[in-house]
Amino acid sequence: MVWSSSVVQHTSVLLLLLVAAQLATTVLSGRHRPKTKEYEHYDVLIVATCEAKCWDNSHRNVCVKSCLQKGSEKPGACPNLLYPEGSTLSPFAAVCMNTCKVDTDCPKTTKCCRHKCGITCQSALNLNNAPGLPELPSDIVIRARKKRSLFVEWKAKKVSANRVLYVIEERHHPGKYFTESHMGEWNLCYRSTKAGALLKHIVRPGRWYQFRIAAVNTNGTKGFSDPIQYIAQAGPKPPKAPQSVIVGPLWTINGSLHAELKWTPPYSDLPIQKYKVFWSRRLHGATALDSVLVLQQTVPKDQTHFIINNLEMDSLYFLQVQALVQYGKEILRGEKSGLILNTTYYSNATENLIHLNPQSPRRVEDLQLQKLFWSQGDLKARIVWKAKSSPVKYTIVWWSGPCKSNNDHYAPHLKLAATTKGSHFDIYDLQFECRYRVSVRETAAASMKTIFDTSVTFTTPSCKELQSRHKRTKCNRRL
Repeated sequence: MVWSSSVVQHTSVLLLLLVAAQLATTVLSGRHRPKTKEYEHYDVLIVATCEAKCWDNSHRNVCVKSCLQKGSEKPGACPNLLYPEGSTLSPFAAVCMNTCKVDTDCPKTTKCCRHKCGITCQSALNLNNAPGLPELPSDIVIRARKKRSLFVEWKAKKVSANRVLYVIEERHHPGKYFTESHMGEWNLCYRSTKAGALLKHIVRPGRWYQFRIAAVNTNGTKGFSDPIQYIAQAGPKPPKAPQSVIVGPLWTINGSLHAELKWTPPYSDLPIQKYKVFWSRRLHGATALDSVLVLQQTVPKDQTHFIINNLEMDSLYFLQVQALVQYGKEILRGEKSGLILNTTYYSNATENLIHLNPQSPRRVEDLQLQKLFWSQGDLKARIVWKAKSSPVKYTIVWWSGPCKSNNDHYAPHLKLAATTKGSHFDIYDLQFECRYRVSVRETAAASMKTIFDTSVTFTTPSCKELQSRHKRTKCNRRL
């Protein structure tokens, strides 16, 4: 198809008009957010004043940057504690008290003023009577919205035809009871050209919030309103289970076996106060939770590792980690992550490791899930891999991920390990409707092992789904 030049020109004009209309709508609706990262070292009210001055400039960001570099005089007057012009300050005062050169060196509404012993940032006088400034926002109302969002609105009165920008800041602290001294630093959370703003995903459970709003135009600002308090309506939940729980290489000292347990912090509504580590020796041939003497130790909140001493050879240990938080006088205990440590194969434990690269000949190849099946009252999964030409010993480790129960909660994360000389293995003790990750690595020698492994993930079906595939299966759902 060939279009005439007039049609093309007419179409281009229409497109430009549509783009311009869209930009205008965006600006007028208050959704336009100027670049802020490059202005982070400037005070937010100074930046907002320059943005108001440059609002209608076609090169707004360039204009704002130039405005900030030049600086400008703030409204209000300096306190009447001045030296006459041309007077000389003592050398000590010049060194210790000269903290600014122009008004824009000072935060918020303070001004750069000559004082008795230097030049410093001081509170401006007569700011409420300064001409051309917008009034402080009043009657601030906060309403909760879905998805941890808030809608904030206020009354605002313009004193001139100048555009007014509203700057919203917040600060917060976790805890059941409000304490002013525990509040953090004020943070910019929104700018708006309207007397209202939707603050999305800003609220976290178990926290007190304060919000304050400033109205800014080309002449400056009278500062922020008095702060208004808000508490998250939803109460905090206990922490999730610690993630990536692993046991590092075991080692022996004077015949005693030692292991280091490691983990990563879980998600938590409140700051984690401490961790608890549990370990117990399991009885051979007993049920999964039978153990001998459960030991526990408290670990500081900033520590995500713990050394377990004096383990016994040829034993099974059940290890668990739990995060704890405090909400008022109540302690919220998180979900536990756990794994099973088998020290049978670490009788000659050593810290020596063979480091392999992806091209190493010891890498396990063609690892895959062959089938899921029910056998002797147990859900199992057979994994297979490419056999080696010479006899090789393999270590198989499998982790459970999210596991649904009847109440749609998630079961604890568990880790099991085994060894084999074959090129296949039946993963046992599986749960229905769980996600698993299985890794296989080649063990180089009795006292040395590789750290490079190959892994595969899969999700187990429900008991009903398994029965629909294999009608003779008589499984029962286990939690």
